[in-house]
Amino acid sequence: MINKFDLITLMQLNNIGSKTVIQLHEEIQNQRLINLNFNDYIFMLKGKFNKKNTKEEIDKAKLKSENILESCYLENIKIISFLDSNYPKRFEKIKIDKPALLYTKGNTDIMKEGYNLAVIGSRKASEEGIEIGYSYAKKAAEYGVNIISGLALGCDTSGHRGVLASNKTNSKTGRTLAVLPSGIKNIYPNDNEELALEILKSKGCLISEKSPGEPPEKYDYILRDRLQAALSEALLIIESRLNGGTSHTAKYGIKYNKKLMCIGINLKNKGMELNKKLIENKDAVKINNKKDFVDILIRERNEHSEISHQ
Repeated sequence: MINKFDLITLMQLNNIGSKTVIQLHEEIQNQRLINLNFNDYIFMLKGKFNKKNTKEEIDKAKLKSENILESCYLENIKIISFLDSNYPKRFEKIKIDKPALLYTKGNTDIMKEGYNLAVIGSRKASEEGIEIGYSYAKKAAEYGVNIISGLALGCDTSGHRGVLASNKTNSKTGRTLAVLPSGIKNIYPNDNEELALEILKSKGCLISEKSPGEPPEKYDYILRDRLQAALSEALLIIESRLNGGTSHTAKYGIKYNKKLMCIGINLKNKGMELNKKLIENKDAVKINNKKDFVDILIRERNEHSEISHQ
């Protein structure tokens, strides 16, 4: 088994990602290799996966890993690997797409227990969309549902804030988890730093594949979207254009056989293009009002609970 320090170090190399590390582990398991060290992993990566790294690159990766471990210790950030016993089963189900490493802070039980709903949509949401995201997330939390989102401006923020409002009046409501495209110590967008703190104070959770101080890169947003879909039993799309980032989360939701719901009002508006397409293609259920939403949500939650206890 690859120890955690070696795993973190491998992930600091420029040409190594989660899929490569997971494939490396599978190769080790298939060949029943034991007592391997870091140099053996580098040798295998070069021979089997054509991943070549210089000594200087490797030394820098080791130093970076030491700094990451120190930072996580000081900031009370937990590191969960795909080899740990507490690794969320929701991620195991997405197989090769699963993250090799997760940096987490707060209530990690949200990843493993209960019923999770992703509330997602445009960063440049309409006032109506913001209100819907807030009120629907608040209502879902009142029924004990956890809300997953990405801490982005717009619909994501409204979803998180709806849960926080519910938490203030009832300690038994659902909680909220934010999947970050950046490191936990480098909250993005900066405008939501206070929101991130509120989430933690309300027994919520922050998670990221990025080490604590890293900024987001362009592709990290798509990688983040797959984790939102994987952690959720269902997705609620508030509003989105066809080419918005929400489309990636929707695609992962379909790939992972999740229940998709789309707000179905004002479908003629340009900001609702994705909603309209998903509804017309029968990839998502149309939600006309809060009663529709609650009826479907409660049915789905109860069915999930029955399956979980079988």
